Amino acid sequence: MTQPANTQPGTGTGGAFAFVREGYDRVEAQDLKASDIESANVYGRNDENIGTINELKVGTDGKITHAIVDVGGFLGMGAYSVVLPFSQLNIQRETGGTNVRVNLDTTKEQLKAMPEHTA
Repeated sequence: MTQPANTQPGTGTGGAFAFVREGYDRVEAQDLKASDIESANVYGRNDENIGTINELKVGTDGKITHAIVDVGGFLGMGAYSVVLPFSQLNIQRETGGTNVRVNLDTTKEQLKAMPEHTA
């Protein structure tokens, strides 16, 4: 697989998709607030927008364990929600800025093939 032209190799950890988008820096979860990640856009392996982070699940130890990703839909309507282990998320923040984005090594179609999360 080739990297999109506007990305550079990264050093993903915990199973996360290992690349860093140009103009962004990889960020570890402990360096962010939940509000930084919730509502962040999620991008697939070809750098296409495939969804948004809807909610984060926290374990009894206070650490984030899972993310609920909404795929498709518009303004929360008609979205297909899936649960992903937090370790699969590659979280990046705009260099010198506040914009946060999440990258996954998957496609919108693969997410829609997963069991749907219902609250």
